[in-house]
Amino acid sequence: MKLKIEYGPGFIDVHCDYPVDVRGMAGNPEAIALPKGITDALANPINSPSLLAIAQEKISKNPDAQAVIVVSDNTRPVPYRGEHGIMRYIIRTLLEAEFAQSQITVIIGAGSHRNMEPDEIEQMLGLQESELGKVRVTNHEYDNNDHLINLGTTSRGSEVTVNRQYYEADLKIVTGLVESHFMAGASGGRKGICPGIVGIKTLKIFHGAKFLSSAKAADLVLEGNPLNDESLEVAKMAGCDFLVNTTLDAEKRITGVYAGNLVEAHKAAVEKIRGYVVVPLEHYYDIVIIPAGFVGINHYQAGKAAIEAARAVKPGGQIIIIAKNTDTDPVGGHGYKQSLKLLAEQGKVKFLEMISDPQWEMIQEQWQVQMWSKVLTRIENDNNLIYCALEIPDAEYEHLPGVPGWKLVDQSEWPAFTDEEKVVQMTEAAIQRAVSESDNSEPSIVLLKDGPYGIPEVTELK
Repeated sequence: MKLKIEYGPGFIDVHCDYPVDVRGMAGNPEAIALPKGITDALANPINSPSLLAIAQEKISKNPDAQAVIVVSDNTRPVPYRGEHGIMRYIIRTLLEAEFAQSQITVIIGAGSHRNMEPDEIEQMLGLQESELGKVRVTNHEYDNNDHLINLGTTSRGSEVTVNRQYYEADLKIVTGLVESHFMAGASGGRKGICPGIVGIKTLKIFHGAKFLSSAKAADLVLEGNPLNDESLEVAKMAGCDFLVNTTLDAEKRITGVYAGNLVEAHKAAVEKIRGYVVVPLEHYYDIVIIPAGFVGINHYQAGKAAIEAARAVKPGGQIIIIAKNTDTDPVGGHGYKQSLKLLAEQGKVKFLEMISDPQWEMIQEQWQVQMWSKVLTRIENDNNLIYCALEIPDAEYEHLPGVPGWKLVDQSEWPAFTDEEKVVQMTEAAIQRAVSESDNSEPSIVLLKDGPYGIPEVTELK
């Protein structure tokens, strides 16, 4: 059979000699009419005055008022750009309220991710393609104390530092995408602020081992989820005048724009995605194939696909990940690499003991390695993970979990192949290897076609 698997902005066709169940999101929501759906949401928000009314009130009180719009970075497929994107309508509303472009700043709320380059920013926002090119855009820097302001502590003891320019702005707008999130339950809403524009001191508890070890730190779980509770408390301390969140379907079409109150608009968006992102499965599988999806620009981000695959695989089963790692560093940041090295040296049990010690000094991005540990615990053997990607240099694989897909193929003729053809070869070889090494003579195989965006739920008893 032929498997159509997402790869970067397109798809690859993979031949498979074995029966494979192809499973995706249960629902099929309708895309909304654009741009009407965007403008209607701004004018008729949830539990809030319209954005225009809020902006007019701010400018009437202070003609020099500053407006800040927080956006996600390019690891999220938020529909910002163009006629059918949300950015130009937000900014046009502020201009209609008589904010000047010089009074508007866009802050890229990337949390601990690297700064975006100018060409990446333009590719994501497209401001130069419209009349909005004079709006300032800046990267939030979580480790730059000059950019931060201290707001005190949360009820859980986090020291709250947030972006100073955001906190001191007269009008605070937060944007983002609401999708299931493997730690915080759902993205969007309060996450635009925490972790989006907080400092390293706040991240240390928010992404610390204690929170992530909670059983409630999981997909689609908000109530009792310590990450959700902490993020919301920080967001309320920082303040938010207006939220603009979107939901998407598997084809990245907008299925809803949820604007208005930080809590209520986000809650409505989460209820929307609950109706269609679940991938119902009748049983666990011996082999799970999953694309890393849009978010999988590096190994760090591809961990999100691994977590979803682990929800569908049998204990001791095998996972095959297909990724196009387009980031400038296809592995991830320095802290991520350092944490992966510790995991490789210490093993899963010792690594988790180390980072859970109250005296442990947290390494930036160790939280993603903690999540990888959960995956590796499920599949029991690190070699039961096969990672099919072209961009990671051979030397970088020393401390990465799993087996690189390129090791499974004969590369003698690779110069004649395109990247897509090489990845097809790797994936086909990975499936063949997984089948041959399975404990089951006729292993069950599933392709989770929606990657990290579909949330597997198995009906059989665990």
